[in-house]
Order: sequence, then structure tokens, then C-alpha cells
Amino acid sequence: MNEKINKHIILHLSLIAGVGPATIKAVLDNLTDTGLERLYQFQVSDFSDCGISYDRAMKIVAGLKDQSTLNKELALIEKYQINWCTLACLEYSQLLSQIEQPPAVIYYQGRNLFHHEKVVAFVGSRKADAYARVVTDKLIPPLVQDDWVIVSGGALGVDSLVHDKTIQSRGKTIVVLGSGLLNWYPASNSGLFNQVVQSGGMIVSCFSLQTQPIPSNFPARNRIIAGLSQGTVVVQAASKSGALITADFALEQGRQVFAIPGSIEHGLHDGCHYLIQQGAKLVTTVHDITVEFGFDKTETEDVQTLLPLSMDTLDPLTIALLDKLLVARSTDNLLTMLDVSLEDLMQKLFDLSLEGKISQDIMGLWKRI
Repeated sequence: MNEKINKHIILHLSLIAGVGPATIKAVLDNLTDTGLERLYQFQVSDFSDCGISYDRAMKIVAGLKDQSTLNKELALIEKYQINWCTLACLEYSQLLSQIEQPPAVIYYQGRNLFHHEKVVAFVGSRKADAYARVVTDKLIPPLVQDDWVIVSGGALGVDSLVHDKTIQSRGKTIVVLGSGLLNWYPASNSGLFNQVVQSGGMIVSCFSLQTQPIPSNFPARNRIIAGLSQGTVVVQAASKSGALITADFALEQGRQVFAIPGSIEHGLHDGCHYLIQQGAKLVTTVHDITVEFGFDKTETEDVQTLLPLSMDTLDPLTIALLDKLLVARSTDNLLTMLDVSLEDLMQKLFDLSLEGKISQDIMGLWKRI
């Protein structure tokens, strides 16, 4: 099937009100390429055969009959030279595709950084103080020097500090918006967003181009921030901060969560302290972050001392698994890294757990003991 036609069909589906990622995934999972191309001739019953409810199937049939919405979006894409990809495209983020119900369409401006090897998110309060600047000044430059891409949400406060420090350090940063790319929010950060693009960074949105920054969009924005990243660092957050929502999404996605400690007299740190109590890793240095992903030189040098002397007597799957678990990883992450079925992986994790060789932490991550 023509890839351009494929993209346009998925884009059209995403523009129909009431049709979200789960519905689109159901369509993609149940149809061959040929079936997808014939989507415009489908009746309600055809969509029902894909496991889609009658009411939603009615919306899809009606929505696909209206070409004006798709044509308008495509015209805007061409006029403003917006890049975009769908879940079926090779340029789509592999990390994001691994989360439950990933967005069907991603719009972006700037350089595509979706397949960068090292990606970490920094989030925090819009009311960031001088301490947050100290934290970003300490952690961002060495991460940039080590070729990490830094993700954040483009908001005032911590997000802005993170993007700005990354640019100053000559690094690459990804801004994830809670609005369409033709409605940058907040508008006061337009200058910063332009700098992001000009410095080789990326501005990303899962919303149609003219979407306004309404409050209900931001949890979805936070979910994308976590999904694009191998881990999320919470710099500064009150007990009810939106940054905690991003951390929750990261946990649900099996990603690492880190938190910066602060003063117990300052409410802006209560959220971070709560996360640490719940099992998030306390961070005081860059090493605390990089060691969790196996990119730290100190850890690499110590690997040989951690391997058991009887390693050569173990089966290949056990050897590969124990090697991967020198760094804490989720089950989904292991499944993508190893050539093994889910059933065999779960059995091996169970056996090694009983043998006391591995354990699972409070965040559901596996690691060697």
C-alpha cells in the first residue's frame, strides 16, 4: 500500500471527534493494508468486526465521509511546513510506540530526534525558584556533554530553565506542547521555542495543528513527555504539581523516575520527597541518573566484577538476561531487547527470582541482586 495514502488515512481517523488512539489501534490491528485502503467504503458493521462499539463506529463512518477536515489539516501542514508521522511510520519514536495507546499521529517542527540513543525528561514546578536553576545548572551541562537529549514541556518555570540551559550548553532539547503547533503555549516562550528549533532541537505535539491549550490537554502532554524518555527527573514539585502526573505516567510505562531532594521547609519540594518515599531514585549528581541506564563509565568498568564465576555454565537466555539487568529494566523493555517470547521471559524472570538472582522493585523494574 502507498505509504502516503496510509499516513493520510490514519491522520483522517485522528481528526474525527471522539476517535482516540485506542480506536485507531484497533482498526490498524484488525485490518491488512488492503483493508485500510478500503476504509472509506466500510460500513458500521465492518468497524464493529474490529471490536469497535456501535456508537464509535457511527462516528468513524460519518467522519470519513467528510474530507474537508483532512484537506484543511493537510493544507496547513504544507503552508507552515510542518513535519508529521504516524504510528505506522519508521520515523515514529520507538520509545513512544512502546507505551499503552500511543498517539496515532505526532506533529513536529525542527530536527527529528525520536531515535536518539539517550533521552531523559526533566520536569517541575511553574513556580521554580533559584534552587531549581542551581539544579539545572549542575545536571544539564554534563548530560549534554554525554550526548543526552533533554525533554520537557515548554512551560514557565522548571521547563523553561531546562530548555534554556540545554541550548546554552549546545545540546538538543525536545519541547512537548499541550496545544497544536500553530498555537505555541505559552506565547511568552515563543522566543525560546524558536531557539530550540534553531539549535537543532524539536517541538512536538500530539494535537491537531490549531488545537488550543485547554487544561484537559496537559495530562496527555505529560504522558507524551514520559513516553518519549527513558526516564523522568522531577526537579522541583509541590504535593499537587503536574510534574507528579508525568512521574506517574513514567511509572506506568515502566520507565525510571528520579527526584531531586530539597528543603523540608519549602513546599515546592514536597512532591519530590513523596516520590522518593515511594521508591523514586534520589538524585544529587549526574552519575545517579546515567548509572541506571548503563551509560556510566564507572559501571561499565565494574561489570566484570559483578559477573558470577559460573556464568559459562548458564543457558544463553539467563546470561543475556542477567547482563541486561545490571541496570533496572521493565518487563516490556526486556522483551524488546531479547529475542524471546513473553511466556519464556516471564518464566525465566520467575525462576531467577526464586533463585535469589534478581528482584523486582516497587516500580516494577527488575534488577540483579
